[in-house]
Amino acid sequence: MGRGGNDSSERGSAVVEFIVMGVGVLIPLAYVVIAVAQVIGAQAAAQHAVREAGRVFVRDASVQTGEVRARQAADIAFADRGLELPESAIDFSCPGACLTPGSTLSVDLAWDMPLPWMPAGLDSWLAVPIRASSEYPVDEYRPAGI
Repeated sequence: MGRGGNDSSERGSAVVEFIVMGVGVLIPLAYVVIAVAQVIGAQAAAQHAVREAGRVFVRDASVQTGEVRARQAADIAFADRGLELPESAIDFSCPGACLTPGSTLSVDLAWDMPLPWMPAGLDSWLAVPIRASSEYPVDEYRPAGI
Protein backbone atom coordinates (compact mmCIF):
# COMPACT_ATOMS: atom_id res chain seq x y z
CA MET A 1 0.00 0.00 0.00
CA GLY A 2 1.02 3.56 -0.64
CA ARG A 3 0.91 6.52 1.66
CA GLY A 4 -2.41 7.20 3.35
CA GLY A 5 -3.72 3.74 2.59
CA ASN A 6 -4.53 4.43 -1.11
CA ASP A 7 -3.73 1.81 -3.70
CA SER A 8 -1.54 3.11 -6.54
CA SER A 9 -4.04 1.74 -9.11
CA GLU A 10 -6.59 4.34 -7.96
CA ARG A 11 -4.46 7.32 -9.00
CA GLY A 12 -5.97 9.55 -11.68
CA SER A 13 -9.48 8.12 -11.38
CA ALA A 14 -10.84 11.35 -9.89
CA VAL A 15 -10.07 13.18 -13.13
CA VAL A 16 -11.90 10.55 -15.18
CA GLU A 17 -14.87 10.63 -12.83
CA PHE A 18 -15.01 14.42 -13.03
CA ILE A 19 -14.99 14.35 -16.84
CA VAL A 20 -17.70 11.70 -16.98
CA MET A 21 -19.86 13.62 -14.51
CA GLY A 22 -19.27 16.92 -16.30
CA VAL A 23 -20.14 15.64 -19.74
CA GLY A 24 -22.80 13.15 -18.72
CA VAL A 25 -24.69 15.17 -16.12
CA LEU A 26 -23.69 18.81 -15.93
CA ILE A 27 -23.92 19.70 -19.63
CA PRO A 28 -27.44 18.26 -20.12
CA LEU A 29 -28.50 19.89 -16.86
CA ALA A 30 -27.16 23.25 -18.05
CA TYR A 31 -29.11 22.85 -21.33
CA VAL A 32 -32.34 22.14 -19.45
CA VAL A 33 -31.84 25.23 -17.27
CA ILE A 34 -31.19 27.42 -20.34
CA ALA A 35 -34.18 25.98 -22.23
CA VAL A 36 -36.53 26.49 -19.28
CA ALA A 37 -35.30 30.06 -18.85
CA GLN A 38 -35.98 30.79 -22.52
CA VAL A 39 -39.47 29.30 -22.34
CA ILE A 40 -40.29 31.37 -19.25
CA GLY A 41 -38.94 34.46 -21.02
CA ALA A 42 -41.05 33.72 -24.09
CA GLN A 43 -44.18 33.31 -21.95
CA ALA A 44 -43.47 36.63 -20.24
CA ALA A 45 -42.94 38.24 -23.66
CA ALA A 46 -46.26 36.80 -24.84
CA GLN A 47 -48.14 38.24 -21.86
CA HIS A 48 -46.46 41.61 -22.37
CA ALA A 49 -47.15 41.54 -26.13
CA VAL A 50 -50.85 40.79 -25.63
CA ARG A 51 -51.21 43.54 -23.04
CA GLU A 52 -49.45 46.20 -25.10
CA ALA A 53 -51.15 45.22 -28.37
CA GLY A 54 -54.59 45.44 -26.77
CA ARG A 55 -53.87 48.80 -25.15
CA VAL A 56 -52.58 50.25 -28.43
CA PHE A 57 -55.47 48.86 -30.51
CA VAL A 58 -58.33 50.19 -28.35
CA ARG A 59 -56.80 53.68 -28.28
CA ASP A 60 -56.38 54.02 -32.04
CA ALA A 61 -58.60 55.99 -34.39
CA SER A 62 -59.37 53.20 -36.88
CA VAL A 63 -59.38 49.42 -36.97
CA GLN A 64 -56.84 49.23 -39.80
CA THR A 65 -54.21 51.45 -38.21
CA GLY A 66 -55.01 50.02 -34.79
CA GLU A 67 -54.17 46.52 -35.93
CA VAL A 68 -50.95 47.63 -37.61
CA ARG A 69 -49.80 49.54 -34.54
CA ALA A 70 -50.86 46.73 -32.21
CA ARG A 71 -48.77 44.24 -34.21
CA GLN A 72 -45.82 46.63 -34.00
CA ALA A 73 -46.25 46.86 -30.22
CA ALA A 74 -46.32 43.05 -29.96
CA ASP A 75 -43.19 42.80 -32.12
CA ILE A 76 -41.40 45.27 -29.85
CA ALA A 77 -42.40 43.28 -26.75
CA PHE A 78 -40.89 40.15 -28.29
CA ALA A 79 -37.81 41.98 -29.55
CA ASP A 80 -37.14 43.13 -25.97
CA ARG A 81 -36.55 39.44 -25.14
CA GLY A 82 -34.52 38.77 -28.28
CA LEU A 83 -37.35 36.83 -29.91
CA GLU A 84 -39.14 37.25 -33.22
CA LEU A 85 -42.92 36.93 -33.27
CA PRO A 86 -44.40 35.39 -36.44
CA GLU A 87 -47.07 37.63 -37.97
CA SER A 88 -49.69 34.87 -37.86
CA ALA A 89 -49.16 34.27 -34.12
CA ILE A 90 -51.34 37.17 -32.91
CA ASP A 91 -55.04 37.54 -33.63
CA PHE A 92 -57.52 40.33 -32.90
CA SER A 93 -61.27 39.77 -32.74
CA CYS A 94 -64.38 41.64 -31.64
CA PRO A 95 -67.85 40.17 -31.05
CA GLY A 96 -69.37 43.17 -32.84
CA ALA A 97 -67.87 46.14 -34.56
CA CYS A 98 -64.39 46.90 -33.25
CA LEU A 99 -63.70 50.26 -31.64
CA THR A 100 -67.33 51.14 -31.08
CA PRO A 101 -67.94 52.54 -27.60
CA GLY A 102 -68.65 49.76 -25.12
CA SER A 103 -67.36 46.92 -27.33
CA THR A 104 -64.66 44.46 -26.33
CA LEU A 105 -61.49 43.52 -28.16
CA SER A 106 -60.00 40.04 -27.72
CA VAL A 107 -56.27 39.58 -28.32
CA ASP A 108 -54.99 36.01 -28.68
CA LEU A 109 -51.39 34.92 -29.15
CA ALA A 110 -50.51 31.35 -30.11
CA TRP A 111 -46.94 30.46 -31.01
CA ASP A 112 -44.92 27.25 -30.96
CA MET A 113 -41.48 28.25 -29.75
CA PRO A 114 -38.64 26.04 -30.96
CA LEU A 115 -36.21 24.97 -28.27
CA PRO A 116 -32.75 26.55 -28.45
CA TRP A 117 -29.95 24.88 -30.43
CA MET A 118 -32.14 22.22 -32.01
CA PRO A 119 -31.33 21.00 -35.54
CA ALA A 120 -33.58 22.30 -38.31
CA GLY A 121 -35.42 19.00 -38.73
CA LEU A 122 -36.28 18.64 -35.05
CA ASP A 123 -37.31 22.21 -34.22
CA SER A 124 -40.97 21.68 -35.19
CA TRP A 125 -41.12 18.42 -33.22
CA LEU A 126 -39.61 19.89 -30.10
CA ALA A 127 -41.53 23.15 -29.93
CA VAL A 128 -43.11 24.50 -26.76
CA PRO A 129 -46.58 26.03 -27.10
CA ILE A 130 -46.69 29.65 -25.93
CA ARG A 131 -50.22 31.00 -25.41
CA ALA A 132 -51.58 34.28 -24.08
CA SER A 133 -54.91 36.06 -24.40
CA SER A 134 -56.79 38.95 -22.91
CA GLU A 135 -59.81 41.17 -23.48
CA TYR A 136 -59.85 44.95 -23.59
CA PRO A 137 -62.95 47.16 -23.31
CA VAL A 138 -63.35 50.13 -25.61
CA ASP A 139 -64.13 53.26 -23.62
CA GLU A 140 -67.87 53.96 -23.26
CA TYR A 141 -67.26 57.69 -23.71
CA ARG A 142 -65.22 57.34 -26.87
CA PRO A 143 -66.77 59.30 -29.73
CA ALA A 144 -68.21 56.93 -32.34
CA GLY A 145 -66.24 56.73 -35.58
CA ILE A 146 -62.95 57.84 -34.05
